[in-house]
Amino acid sequence: MSSLKSCKKVELHLHLEGAASPQLVRDICKSNFTQIPEIFDKAGNYKWQNFDQFLSIYEIVTNLFLEEKNFEALIRHVLDKQVKENVLYSEIFLGPHLWSDTPSNRWERFLEIASKAAGEYKNKYGIHTYFIIVCIRHLGPEKALEASIFASKAKSYNVVGFGMAGDEKKFNNLDFMESFNFARNSGLGITTHAGEICGAKSVDEAIQLGVTRIGHGVRASESEETITKLTKKNILLEICPGSNIAMGLYSSLEDHPINFLLNKNLPISISTDDPPFFSTTLSKEYEGLHNAFGWGIEIFSEINKRSLEFAFCDAKLKEKLIQQL
Repeated sequence: MSSLKSCKKVELHLHLEGAASPQLVRDICKSNFTQIPEIFDKAGNYKWQNFDQFLSIYEIVTNLFLEEKNFEALIRHVLDKQVKENVLYSEIFLGPHLWSDTPSNRWERFLEIASKAAGEYKNKYGIHTYFIIVCIRHLGPEKALEASIFASKAKSYNVVGFGMAGDEKKFNNLDFMESFNFARNSGLGITTHAGEICGAKSVDEAIQLGVTRIGHGVRASESEETITKLTKKNILLEICPGSNIAMGLYSSLEDHPINFLLNKNLPISISTDDPPFFSTTLSKEYEGLHNAFGWGIEIFSEINKRSLEFAFCDAKLKEKLIQQL
């Protein structure tokens, strides 16, 4: 359906470095006269086979964008893609501990660059872009608190939320309660990755953090009790179908629980996560869901409206953008 590509979209779950295309990586290496890392297959796509390899390649890619000019090229590259996909509103995950081990001038400088670019694209294309500072789960609770404190002081740079990404198998969600409480008390929206690699229990733990959204969360489909908790708490799941299939959680889109969760009346959003790593785009996600479940423009429009209701921006902007869908 051509109308799916042209419809206005909302994306709540997108990692900045994970949105760097293989071509951008090669171009950055050439412009900096550095060797292109051996992270691509013969077709030129990212080469990984499991989650650990994915994290390893992700770190290599991140390290290529630690100079200001390269970081700016990355944020503009990602925003160009969002414009092409007709995204009206997006929230992008930024992990400052990927930029340096401890808080540094680079953290604030990179946010300045990102927010300036977001402002330019808003004025030129009408796309609204905000940022969620994420702690890296496998770095532990102390680093998480550093990220949370940083996020609370960065609202002037389009930072509207705090979350957690990284290896879901490391630590317990509740180990990060202090960080999430700090972020919430500072007025930030909060979300966390859960229910992707690990099962419904990890979603239950995430709920206890007091989040209003959960990144992925699809393994909640394995527990009626967990679904009931999500319903009572009115928590949105940031679902990334192409990512889940690429990670091997499900063999095909037809086997994916997104339609089941939608029919349970759970609020959901549709996102791409790390699109070039999973050979996807938002339009491709929409097309696949249309083909697999018969979803039409009306369903996507309702999903995007609900996504805006759960966005971390201010209420006036939400109302304005909902009218534009």
